Amino acid sequence: MKQPETIYPDISDILKAKAERRRDISRRTFGEKIAMMDALREELAPFKRLREKRQAARDATRVTSDEPRRPKT
Repeated sequence: MKQPETIYPDISDILKAKAERRRDISRRTFGEKIAMMDALREELAPFKRLREKRQAARDATRVTSDEPRRPKT
């Protein structure tokens, strides 16, 4: 028995927009590209701070759980 063909959605519009965006970015000066990256960093800064805070909390609990337990006196 023959398996049915898989039908994939049309993503040509997404690929076209992606190509246009890449061409637009390639036409920019180096300074404009650096400014774009700085703007992205600023947008992502709150997420980075939250991630670092979560990692610090996780590391702190890991350190306290790694400490040897003292016998009760």
